[in-house]
Amino acid sequence: MIVEIVAFIVGLALLIKGSDFFVEAASRVAKGFGVSEFLIALVLASIATTLPEVTVSAISSYQGEPEIALGNAIGSAFANIALILGISSLLRPLKVERTAWKNALFMIGVTAYSGLLMYDGTISRLDGASLVLIYFGFLYYLYKKHMTLEDLPEGGRGNPKRDALIMFGSGLVVVAGAKLVVDSAVTLAMAFGVPEVVIGLTMVSIGTSLPELTNSLMATLKRLPNISVGNVIGANILDILMVIGIASLINPIQVDQTIYTFTLPLTLLVMAILTGALRITGRVSRVTGGVFVAIYGYFLYVYYFMYSSGAP
Repeated sequence: MIVEIVAFIVGLALLIKGSDFFVEAASRVAKGFGVSEFLIALVLASIATTLPEVTVSAISSYQGEPEIALGNAIGSAFANIALILGISSLLRPLKVERTAWKNALFMIGVTAYSGLLMYDGTISRLDGASLVLIYFGFLYYLYKKHMTLEDLPEGGRGNPKRDALIMFGSGLVVVAGAKLVVDSAVTLAMAFGVPEVVIGLTMVSIGTSLPELTNSLMATLKRLPNISVGNVIGANILDILMVIGIASLINPIQVDQTIYTFTLPLTLLVMAILTGALRITGRVSRVTGGVFVAIYGYFLYVYYFMYSSGAP
């Protein structure tokens, strides 16, 4: 019990301090490379927080459980918007650059495409290859359009390459802290007799999105909304294209019907609301955040009764 309490405290400290370094480094990288904070969060920051998730999903698929990757990817994409942006925008409205909606629209497009791949009940290796290729095509497009590293001046912009390493390193610290917090919290909850269904719906399901949650909240508190929103959109694109793509390349994924008929439609719904808000107002308001949190509450409510009734 003492070990779990210490692990929880250490994990929490790593989460808070790591996210602090992460957000500050992401802001410096954007200034150093001469691009927007949104773009840095969309690509580099999201990779830093989601790469461990990609790795875990690939290992799960290699061990013969690729379905875990699908539930992880769709569930995380839903929680990233409904829970993380919901809470963040309730704290402070998130005003972002006007082009953010275009990347959010791309996020909807790849999620809808993944839904089409699920229609026949299986995501094949060929389907997975197409998802991975789309992600690399997306990176290439962003690089050609925005990144001009060779034109950077020698002085006056700090050391963006060093800051990028700090961002990746602190991102990994955040992920490690999240794992410590979730693992120790689950053990403590079980010791205190908390029902497994409650543990599964809260600590375990939210645990995969904990790095994005802490980074988003820290960015919101530091008044860096572009990092908060960009990190979520980038993480979702990475979840759909790379987590599902790599896992299905290793082993074809049999689609769980609950994911296809319930979680995926809800995920597309919150993505559509986010994209519409960004297109019309250029911000995620408190009202929109309240809608997101309400939808997440509905999701937990439905899943609670599904698990309680023993439904698959």
